[in-house]
Amino acid sequence: MKISVVTATYNREKLLPKLYESLKQNYHSFQNFEWIIIDDGSKDNTKELVSNWINESNFIIKYFYQENSGKM
Repeated sequence: MKISVVTATYNREKLLPKLYESLKQNYHSFQNFEWIIIDDGSKDNTKELVSNWINESNFIIKYFYQENSGKM
């Protein structure tokens, strides 16, 4: 069975690393999972941060970016 961890984010560059580290630590216990990140138009470095993780991670990370759909 595959487990998907879905994270919606907007300008959370400073908080996402804690979640990433937690997923890395638990990878050995639950190897059949993916992390799906939905970015609602972040203006910080979220996209670059996630891109680095995609290249280094032992688990699947899917990143979806959309223009901000909320009120600014």
